[in-house]
Amino acid sequence: MVDPIAALEGWTAGEGPLFARLAAAIRGAIERGELPRGSRLPAERDLARLLSVSRGTVVAAYEELRRDGWIGSRRGSGTWVRGVGRPSAPEVPVGRSGAALRGLVEGPGDAIEFTVAALGGEEALDEILDGEPAASVLADLRAASAHHGYHTLGLPELRAAVARHLSGWGLPTAPEQVLITTGGQQAIALAAAAYVRPGDRVVVEDPTYVSAIDVLEATGGRLVGVPVGPEGVRVDVLREVVAAGASLVYLVPTFHNPTGSLLPEAKRREVAAMAEEFNVPVVDDVTLADIVLERHPPPPLAAFAPDAPILTIGSFSKLFWGGLRVGWIRAAEPTIARLVRLKLVADHGSSLPGQLLALRLLERVDRIRPIRLALVRERYRLLTELLREHLPTWSWTPPVGGLCLWVRLPGGDARDLARVARRHGVLVAPGSLASVSGAFSDHLRIPFVLEPGTMREGVRRLAAAFAGWAEEGSGPGAGVGVVV
Repeated sequence: MVDPIAALEGWTAGEGPLFARLAAAIRGAIERGELPRGSRLPAERDLARLLSVSRGTVVAAYEELRRDGWIGSRRGSGTWVRGVGRPSAPEVPVGRSGAALRGLVEGPGDAIEFTVAALGGEEALDEILDGEPAASVLADLRAASAHHGYHTLGLPELRAAVARHLSGWGLPTAPEQVLITTGGQQAIALAAAAYVRPGDRVVVEDPTYVSAIDVLEATGGRLVGVPVGPEGVRVDVLREVVAAGASLVYLVPTFHNPTGSLLPEAKRREVAAMAEEFNVPVVDDVTLADIVLERHPPPPLAAFAPDAPILTIGSFSKLFWGGLRVGWIRAAEPTIARLVRLKLVADHGSSLPGQLLALRLLERVDRIRPIRLALVRERYRLLTELLREHLPTWSWTPPVGGLCLWVRLPGGDARDLARVARRHGVLVAPGSLASVSGAFSDHLRIPFVLEPGTMREGVRRLAAAFAGWAEEGSGPGAGVGVVV
């Protein structure tokens, strides 16, 4: 009969959190054959008692081993050794966004998600789905149904409306310079497909938008990070990096994701001039430009160098509703002609009903924007109040705009906290997922989009997780600054 305790002798030696050392010891015992395939492991409470550790330490160790395929568990049957090596199908999808947005793939269950930075669309859709506007939307659909529905460049009326919207931002735009995409994510993917080949250098901010990292790495690009300061990307460092060679630059100068910073006009002029001087394509992601918390932004980068190879991209996911899945690219007409060929291969054209809804929403943007901004600002205030009350040792720089707090922990690795938080029924995204260098391990990206009751319960669970993390020995001092 296998004695698992004997197989784990000396397991506390080494560095790192206790749960990680315990998981490593169990893996080692399996590899050495001391815990053969099919061996039963003690229940979590029993092993915790035998090893004189908290049950949370054993839970975290078992969770890591299950994820990597070393052990299996079933309610009523206990926990057993599966064998050596990882399972053929990993539990978590490959990619940073798969880890950060795990609830979108698996379903959140009873967990509260502080991961998706998008509001529900009820307030925006109310503007077009009641009374006479609703009849107008139905009439649009009936009229459109007479056509085959494939508009690869996008619905002409929507392209014209986006052009007017951008012109209102100080970026003169013609409809011919606009390509409608299936969300901002596809806009990034089309730009990457057009300019990046395996091995090419791609310059991004560090940190940056998590899903953009996945998209750019999927093309085979070698991502090079440039630091972000209180006023956006460090333009002096950006210039040095681009001068060494780059196929594409991806930036979020307007309410940066995740820090919420804003690049000033003078720095925008420098970036635009750099794009023109080095003839390097620059993607200017303005998806969050309408979400103003403190002050309105300067015009997009392309306004300062009309002939530079700058692609301005955005979507309606943040201002209106993520479920629309409607985005756009604004660029020179020859660039749009190049991108539309890639779009044709990808999907022939974005959903026509979604584009019709987006068109009607954009026509009412002056009525919708104040309603949405009031909602965002209210929830931003609530989240900061809750964090100050329940987690006073956490800190952040107030964002100028956007939908996220970039929170710094008083110590420890946020990846470990995220694992503990999941057990407490709350999902959070560690800051290292947003970094191409793996930095910011002491940060969390926390959106302020949840309804007030859900947000209050979510922060309460997060505070409980923070306290439990400290007790396990992998977080900051036990219970320091935590008010549950």
